[in-house]
Amino acid sequence: MKVCVDANVIISALIGGVTREILFDPKFEFISTEFTINEVRKYMPLIAEKSRASVKKAKIALSVLPINIYKREHYSGKIEEANRIIGKIDENDVDILALALKFGCYLWSNDKHFDCIPENIKTRCIKTKEIIAFG
Repeated sequence: MKVCVDANVIISALIGGVTREILFDPKFEFISTEFTINEVRKYMPLIAEKSRASVKKAKIALSVLPINIYKREHYSGKIEEANRIIGKIDENDVDILALALKFGCYLWSNDKHFDCIPENIKTRCIKTKEIIAFG
């Protein structure tokens, strides 16, 4: 099952816990955007502090997460639609929603503002507790 992963999920996985375990579950294919990964990189000092690791180790941990990263050119045809749905709420989430729309897959995020995705759209936001239930 293909699942698009938001920054808050990746940050949580780098800090530790069940989210990290889920990311290594082979029944899922996790994808994200370069934009999202760059957002995560901005929080490396905080991630390192919370995980009690060095920034260097946190960066290494990010690099080994089994997430396929897509450049904007792969989902650019969905940017406008994503912007209409989420752009006014959080412009930083346009790319991740566009990628999920491109593949028509779940978007794993714990952000409540993704609840605004219309029901007639193939993409649906799922929270960590829901993805655990898939297990």
